[in-house]
Amino acid sequence: RRYLLFEVISDGEVAKHGLQNAIWDSIYSLYGDTGASESRLWLVNYDSGIGIGVLRCAHRTVEKVRAALACIYSVDGVRTAIRVIRVSGTLKGAVSSTFYCTRTPPRSISI
Repeated sequence: RRYLLFEVISDGEVAKHGLQNAIWDSIYSLYGDTGASESRLWLVNYDSGIGIGVLRCAHRTVEKVRAALACIYSVDGVRTAIRVIRVSGTLKGAVSSTFYCTRTPPRSISI
């Protein structure tokens, strides 16, 4: 497993459910049913207030997931881009370090 700490950059607030659908749609459109099932993708947490979240995926599919995230340009009609901040082998490692975020000062994320 790998955990991807990501930032949502958008024109407005993006809801968790809409983001989850956009991620799955992107994975399916790029890699089909087989690729989507191999990725074992799971949205662990997402805070729509600050636009930071954590995705879990299979360790062999990290680059595919990153590519799928890069293809997302809109969520529920809101222009959106997703930037991966960090990839880690543990959830604690993904969220415990200080990281750079364009819209908020560095702080810890509670899961």
